[in-house]
Amino acid sequence: MAMSVIDTNKIDGMGISKDGKKLILLITDHLDWNNEYDHLSKLQEKINSYIGFLENKQYNEIYPDKEFSSYFIEVHFKYEISDNCSKFIKVISKQLLEQNIFIEAFIDEGN
Repeated sequence: MAMSVIDTNKIDGMGISKDGKKLILLITDHLDWNNEYDHLSKLQEKINSYIGFLENKQYNEIYPDKEFSSYFIEVHFKYEISDNCSKFIKVISKQLLEQNIFIEAFIDEGN
């Protein structure tokens, strides 16, 4: 089984932008919103572990001697996100701006 939002201590995917200046981290979220509180808690825990990964520059193990100007956390949701999830992403995005960390949400159609 592929890694996902429930594997809070693992990076689901990682890559570099075409211009080489951005590190992109991927979170895959296959959970529905039947238990919104639990879902948001898992998502928050996963995002927090990604922030720790970036703050500790653990990506240097994979990309040694690479300097990045910004960091993107892409969250790919299988299901349309709830209003509370949308608000959560906006709030955390504002908090991370000064660290040049950006969070983007995508709804993967056709899953």
